[in-house]
Amino acid sequence: MPPEAVTRRESIRIGRVVKAHGLTGELEIRPDWPGSRGLLDAPEVVLEAADGQCEVLSVIRRRQTPKGVLLLLEGISDRDAAEARRGQTVSVPRGSLPELEEGEYYLCDLVGLRVVSAEGLVGDVVEVQMYPSVDAIVILTPSGNRVEQPLLDQWLEEVDVAAGQITLASRDGLIEIPGAAPQSPVDTGEG
Repeated sequence: MPPEAVTRRESIRIGRVVKAHGLTGELEIRPDWPGSRGLLDAPEVVLEAADGQCEVLSVIRRRQTPKGVLLLLEGISDRDAAEARRGQTVSVPRGSLPELEEGEYYLCDLVGLRVVSAEGLVGDVVEVQMYPSVDAIVILTPSGNRVEQPLLDQWLEEVDVAAGQITLASRDGLIEIPGAAPQSPVDTGEG
């Protein structure tokens, strides 16, 4: 697939640029998930600026560091060019990642999914929160409140990314986020 054909849905966010490294244009990338190896295998990466502008760049060289990965990318050849990318998100094309087994999913694919239980609609996933002991989804409820649901088998009946839905076994695992101000509910386009 040509680099310009890579879109947000065809790539998976894997980290962010924290700073320039050295004088030759290397970028220091901090992975979103410690231990992630996606940057060590990808032949190209997608850099996305805060304004949504994306650029797909081939990886020339990569090095693992204690805090992340150093990448030298085609088209970034000096410190100023590297520094200009500070804060950008880094994604890799899905095709460069290992194929998922049945029932597996990437956490980033949960954002935007509808969450339901036997009692009805819970809300929509607006982000994934990672804690040392468990990952959790943050759900915006129809009333505008934010709640978290730990991603543990005991609370999840089914995660169906293709259908766009997470079904909870019960609402017992939902945790209110203290101090979270109500927000406008997500417009789902349904009447």
